[in-house]
Amino acid sequence: MKKAILILSSFSLLLAACGGNAGEKAGQASQQEEAPPPVDEDQAILQLSAYLVAEPQNQMEESQNAIVNYAIDKLIPLERTRSGLLYRILEEGEGEKLQWGDYISVHYKGYFLDGQVFDSSYRRDKPLQFYIGNMIPGWNEGLQLIAPGGKIQLFVPSPLGYGEEGLPDGKEGFLVPPDTPMVFEVEVLERLKRAGEE
Repeated sequence: MKKAILILSSFSLLLAACGGNAGEKAGQASQQEEAPPPVDEDQAILQLSAYLVAEPQNQMEESQNAIVNYAIDKLIPLERTRSGLLYRILEEGEGEKLQWGDYISVHYKGYFLDGQVFDSSYRRDKPLQFYIGNMIPGWNEGLQLIAPGGKIQLFVPSPLGYGEEGLPDGKEGFLVPPDTPMVFEVEVLERLKRAGEE
């Protein structure tokens, strides 16, 4: 199945899924940059360098190298899942971790490795609501690492995002070009419905 459901809530596909009554609390979510905890520079570079692929053989490995080099440059300590998703948990959240099928409300910002923001629910002042499992693979996997109230940075290699097809803008261009890694900062506002609940 093609990546039918897109992250970008600016598309009509997701506008239908975005509830208009997200509550005042969600509308007041902070997008202020918090000072990151101090990082041991040598340790961070050593840990990140272990993720570099000497001779990348495919788009996943090329994306991974681009993300790791970005993280080394910015001294961002990252962890990696078995699928190749790189991430940094900023806040764990409270209670049980999110799981596949949960219906949640989030604020997020998406940008490329050059810093260009291509989408932000903060700018629209409207959280995005969706089921975990209906988004790109990087989101479906990464959001299950935190609980409601948590914040995470997801460093998404292109095969776990929009891949070789990219994300067309409907005007003969692309919102996300093909084979482009992305970074998302996601703040989980609340779990609206647990998986399996009616």
